[in-house]
Amino acid sequence: MKTTTPMLGGRPIVPLAVAVLAGASIFAVQAFLPPTHITNIIISNHATSTSLFMGNKKKPSMKERRKQRAKKQPGYEVDRGLLNDLPPVDSWEKTGPSVGRRPTLEPSDAPDGQKEVEESDEFKETAAKASALVETQRKSVDTLTFIRKRVEESFPMNDAVKSIVDQGYFVYDGFLSSNEDDAFGDALLSEMFQESSDMLSNDKLERDITRLGDGEYLAKIVGGEAYADCPRLTEYVVSLTRHLPPLLNKEIDALEAGNVSKLHSTASMGTLRVYDRKAQLGAENLLVKPQADDGDIVQDKPFGVICGDDEGTEDDTRRITAMLYLSSKDWDASVNGGGVTVENGESLDAIRDRIILLRSDTCSHRQEPWKGGDKAGLEQASCAVVHFVKETANSVVQMRPSQK
Repeated sequence: MKTTTPMLGGRPIVPLAVAVLAGASIFAVQAFLPPTHITNIIISNHATSTSLFMGNKKKPSMKERRKQRAKKQPGYEVDRGLLNDLPPVDSWEKTGPSVGRRPTLEPSDAPDGQKEVEESDEFKETAAKASALVETQRKSVDTLTFIRKRVEESFPMNDAVKSIVDQGYFVYDGFLSSNEDDAFGDALLSEMFQESSDMLSNDKLERDITRLGDGEYLAKIVGGEAYADCPRLTEYVVSLTRHLPPLLNKEIDALEAGNVSKLHSTASMGTLRVYDRKAQLGAENLLVKPQADDGDIVQDKPFGVICGDDEGTEDDTRRITAMLYLSSKDWDASVNGGGVTVENGESLDAIRDRIILLRSDTCSHRQEPWKGGDKAGLEQASCAVVHFVKETANSVVQMRPSQK
């Protein structure tokens, strides 16, 4: 049987599949196609194979590529432990604003109206605590700053060092409540005095057994957990220790006072002494007063230095002691007692807001007993004592119990 080859334009038409299978080139194939079919052939410049009659293929997006890769990977789970309970890092949930949000209450069986009242009360209580905390921090910063300014701007540093070098002591009135700072300083003194009275009422003080008949109590001002007992007194000790010794050291160098020890600017020992008239009267009824040879009652105590005798002075690092007297404004030292008397010197009365600086190792003196009075505000008085220590490698304060 004779096979007839179809003709087109005088040329035989070879089936495309036959031509490709025969190894004909694409250009040879194009020769057998009509001109309208040539545009449907895509020749890749980078591939070794040829695609025919496929048209333009859309490029997959990045999301589609990730899906395709995920399908090819084997399925398995990673045990993340506690992280399994957490949402993915790229999963975000819409939340309300954090500022000013009311606290979320646990669901309860109370009626809706009662729940709203409880929520409102809890919110008010939380707001009140936050406000009180902010106020406490503000008062603390104000107190520390105020005492620093009083030391740096008002205290006569040069006169103080000269007097300490020449006489062994220095007296300055109106330490916290003079000039333009009178209102703040006076309020600070009252608060410090009230703290000492509250500590006595709350059994935070110990009886001074060395002065049992004088009705005096004492406690160390150490801060830390005890800060809440006397915040203003603690801040007074901290700020005075931080700012007074460096300025005293500067004046000591300027005067070339080699016999006065340089003071440490971060180490000190704070003590609070409180007088209580009721305790004094109670002790007087129980104790036998010492008598002289002529039968008179001996009132005066012996003189001595803060560091003790010569044997104990070497190991005691205290060198200057600052005593700030706290009392009511009606306290009259000539009637109500208190203060110190310097041996071969003057009597230094206990006057409200008076600070006395003594050389702890050389200034011989004695504490005068408090007397108080029956009038309101004269039953108690106190004294904030700060011992500045000499500048040493470890600056450890060493003292005997009788010298606190």
